[in-house]
Amino acid sequence: MSWYRQQLKQDIPQLIAKWEPIMNVQVEDWGIKQMKTKWGTCNIRAKRIWLNLELAKKAKHCLEYVVVHEMAHLLERSHGDRFVALMNKFMPNWRFCKDELNRSPLGNY
Repeated sequence: MSWYRQQLKQDIPQLIAKWEPIMNVQVEDWGIKQMKTKWGTCNIRAKRIWLNLELAKKAKHCLEYVVVHEMAHLLERSHGDRFVALMNKFMPNWRFCKDELNRSPLGNY
């Protein structure tokens, strides 16, 4: 698992740096942990995102989708229409990535 963690530690900062200016948000902190039911989570107050260690086993575009998804929560808390509009704006192919992850053991995201 440490190899997977190292891979994510290389990839995640680059993705956050890429998307912060595009989305006009600031991620204050991020981490990686093993999660049983989620691909990622966001603490809006702390501006911290957590990403599932299992993402290291997925295609890079899936990791990028989860990073963007969690960062979008810094702009919109819920998964309502505004959130969907933000995802459509920033990552028009997000549903493809979501569907790909939903075929995995962790289930819906």
